[in-house]
Amino acid sequence: MKTKLQAARLARQWSQADLMDAMEDAAERLAVALPARSSLKTQVSMFENGRRAPGSDYQAIFCEVYQSTRIELGLALETAPSQLEALPTLPSPRALSPQVNPEVLTYLQSIFAQHAQAEPLVGPRFLVPAVQSQVPLIEQLCKDASSSLRQDAVHIGARYSEFLGWLYQDTGDSQAAMLWTNRALDYAYELDDAVLSSYVFQRRSNIAAEAGQAGYAMGLANAALRNPRKLPNQIRAVALRARANAHAQLGQSDECARTIDEARALVDKATDDDTLAPYCSHAYLDMEAANCALQLQRPHEAVQTLEASLTRWPAEQQRDRGLCLARLATAYAQLEDVEGAYATASQAVAIAQSTGSARIFAELGRLQAHLTPWRKLVEIAELNRLLGSMKGD
Repeated sequence: MKTKLQAARLARQWSQADLMDAMEDAAERLAVALPARSSLKTQVSMFENGRRAPGSDYQAIFCEVYQSTRIELGLALETAPSQLEALPTLPSPRALSPQVNPEVLTYLQSIFAQHAQAEPLVGPRFLVPAVQSQVPLIEQLCKDASSSLRQDAVHIGARYSEFLGWLYQDTGDSQAAMLWTNRALDYAYELDDAVLSSYVFQRRSNIAAEAGQAGYAMGLANAALRNPRKLPNQIRAVALRARANAHAQLGQSDECARTIDEARALVDKATDDDTLAPYCSHAYLDMEAANCALQLQRPHEAVQTLEASLTRWPAEQQRDRGLCLARLATAYAQLEDVEGAYATASQAVAIAQSTGSARIFAELGRLQAHLTPWRKLVEIAELNRLLGSMKGD
């Protein structure tokens, strides 16, 4: 009986030599060391025959090569025992948990809404402890609730877990981000909620893409879009954005452009019914399209798109505005507009400091490499000094 790993190779009409070529390319992208070719061939045969389970490094490589999820390849779940040990230690309630009732669930929903409203303005640093402190109560409610109240409790658990995953992603902790997002997917599966599952899959795709695993990110984005007719327009659009980003990282410019255009058309049709991705506006898609242009080495396109996007950026989306500014500064630097890069980066730095967003800081780090030829200029030296001080925080 063929394993899913072997079936994935045969579906592509690859020989084992073809697979090993692809594995070596993926390992170089992921900075993973592979054994000698003869030893690798033995390992691959054992994995495909089911005589040995691939470890975490091999799982990551197979997901990258086949652009598929671990479940699709018949591999273990993301939460390997060694990774589970990295989960934050959660405080246990010392008192008896409150009785499960609609009032307690309404309280948790209102607190969540306040956290979500504050997050774009204040960033993740101060919200992670507040959000995580609610998790033990939610888990206890899920355990104690029954019938319709359990459905509501599990849905709240999914939202809090996904949100906590996002907060960890914005702090730069991709492992914790993926672990909490996986937990949200567990909740979504229990609910049999296709919309919520799709949203969580595209969130996982985002995390994988930012970790440099473009092939895996593509597989997760495809999973998010598996049943597109069941999805609200904004959910489809934000999942298409994840797919476009993976296309850009893989150098697939035509596919990237088509996917972004499809997402824009869906935003035009969006209604107010979608509460999971209200941020997926034209300004948001413009920023993401510009990021794709930067990855495809097209700074002129990025500048035009970002400059237009910033004129209509919502004031309450302060953190994303900072990311938009940082990407614009990178585009200016690629075009050797040093003055524009410095002025724009200075604004992004201020937002990075106030929100603690590691994603803004990472983009500013990419900018520094492009400003190296002008590092002796007073302004650029001061910018580098400031970024260096932030790195030590």
